[in-house]
Amino acid sequence: MEPDADADAPPEAPTPKRTLITSRAETQAAVMEAIGTASRRVLCLHADLSIFELTRPEVVDRLSRFLLAHRSARVRLLVDDTNWLDTRAARLRGLQQRFPLALELRAASSDDPVGDDATLIADDSTVLDLQPIAQARGHMWLNNKPHAQPLISAFSRRWDAAAHNLPVVPLGLG
Repeated sequence: MEPDADADAPPEAPTPKRTLITSRAETQAAVMEAIGTASRRVLCLHADLSIFELTRPEVVDRLSRFLLAHRSARVRLLVDDTNWLDTRAARLRGLQQRFPLALELRAASSDDPVGDDATLIADDSTVLDLQPIAQARGHMWLNNKPHAQPLISAFSRRWDAAAHNLPVVPLGLG
C-alpha cells in the first residue's frame, strides 16, 4: 500500500472572498459576520463608530460571546470623537465595564486622526472597509491576509499614537 501524498501536504489556505456592501442591512450583516469570524482580536476605527452600529443588542451579545470564548481575546476601538460613545453607546460602554481589560477604547491623536476611514478587522484576515462613496458603501474581505496587513499596521500606528484608554465609567457618571 502506497502512502497518500496528500496526507502529508499542508492544508490549503481558504480562498479569499470579497463581498460588496451596498446597504445598511448588508453593513449590519457584515459586522456580525466579521465579529463571528474572530478568534483573537477585533479592531475597529471610525470617526465615532456610529456607522458600525456596535450598540445594537445582537452586536453587543456577539462581542460578549467572543470575549468570553477566548481568554486572550481583545477588542480595540479607535475614534476621533467620543461624544457618540458617551451619549449613544450605553450597551457598548456596559460591555466595557464587564471586560475592562479586553475591550479598549481610545481617541485618536489629532496628529493622526481617523478621518474618513471606517474599518473593522477581525484577526488578521477579515476586513470590513466602508468608503464614503455613492456606488457602494464598501466591501468585506474574508480570508485575505495580504489585504488586512497594511490596514492592521495603520491601525496599530494610530493606536500607539492615541491617548490613553478612555475610562470605563465616563467622568461624572460614576
